[in-house]
Amino acid sequence: MDKVFFYEETKEMMCQIACEWSGVPVQENEIKNLTNDLGAMFESAGAVGPNHWMGRNARNSVEKWIGEIIEKVRNGTLIPPENTALYIFAMHRDSEGNFLDTVTTAVEVINILRPIVAIAIFINFILLALHHYPEEKEKLKSGDEKYTQKFIQEVRRFYPFFPFAMALVKKDFTWNGYKFEEGTLTLLDIYGTNHDPKIWENPDLFYPNRFAKWDGNPFDFIPQGGGDYYMGHRCAGEWVTIEVMKVSLNYLVNQIDYEVPEQDLSYSMVSMPSIPHSKLIIKDVRKRT
Repeated sequence: MDKVFFYEETKEMMCQIACEWSGVPVQENEIKNLTNDLGAMFESAGAVGPNHWMGRNARNSVEKWIGEIIEKVRNGTLIPPENTALYIFAMHRDSEGNFLDTVTTAVEVINILRPIVAIAIFINFILLALHHYPEEKEKLKSGDEKYTQKFIQEVRRFYPFFPFAMALVKKDFTWNGYKFEEGTLTLLDIYGTNHDPKIWENPDLFYPNRFAKWDGNPFDFIPQGGGDYYMGHRCAGEWVTIEVMKVSLNYLVNQIDYEVPEQDLSYSMVSMPSIPHSKLIIKDVRKRT
């Protein structure tokens, strides 16, 4: 291709990976539409008006499609590998021996597919970081696993995946002297927490080695939620995300060459998620020999 819209291509690649890994059969001519629908679900987060309804319609479409696949698994006309999410969810029975209802099961399968596709946002920011900080690319060519880990964590801290999260307060409570009343729209400043000067030294400096001494506090570093995975609100797929990012980083640094032409690489601090406005265009992509 003369030029590649990196974000869009990465989403499609992650969609293919998610379907294969979870056991969901998808034809080549269906991938692009499925990618667009899964993408619309997280790209419309917090949106109102047409973008909100686009996300709702996309979810309804995918739920219907996945529901039909689940019914085929249950009636034996489709047999996915038994160790896949599709098979396990479709064939799960409750204590009375009944299947979960089809809609609930479809939602659980989507909850596997959608977050994997969303990792494309983090991969996008990897490429942006390599472009903004070319000296880092040279350090990463050595394949030092510890430095790779620190670089990935700094990408997740430095760039806004979701700048904030929002929710309505369920019941009145007081926290650190602040009163929260039922029904209040409340924002959690994810980007602000990851750039808080009380927590991070020189927070606006891209500096992977800051993670050499990081104590791992689950409430200071919250690109994918805070606390632990069991009692808090931290994404259970965080470590999968990190591993996918490592593989992607190695590919971009050590296996291909490319050029980044002039474009609008700015990104919004109020969009959910935040994606460079140009969708990150690259050109002259060459596999390294």
